Amino acid sequence: MKNILLRNISGMLLTVNLGRNRGLHLLAGETKRVPAGTIENPDVFRLFRKGFLAVMDEKPAAPKKKKAKS
Repeated sequence: MKNILLRNISGMLLTVNLGRNRGLHLLAGETKRVPAGTIENPDVFRLFRKGFLAVMDEKPAAPKKKKAKS
């Protein structure tokens, strides 16, 4: 499942209602990893459209390079 990053750029505490009695609390400047389907939630989309949230793609971790033996 693909994840995205939600970043609070509003400068205040945001509470996002995700449905099913679940909520997401974001402090000012905080970034949280959530499933990509979360962006379809009306509350998340409204906050994004008004400029309170920034949505970023999560970059996959770069593979670690093994050191060559010398």
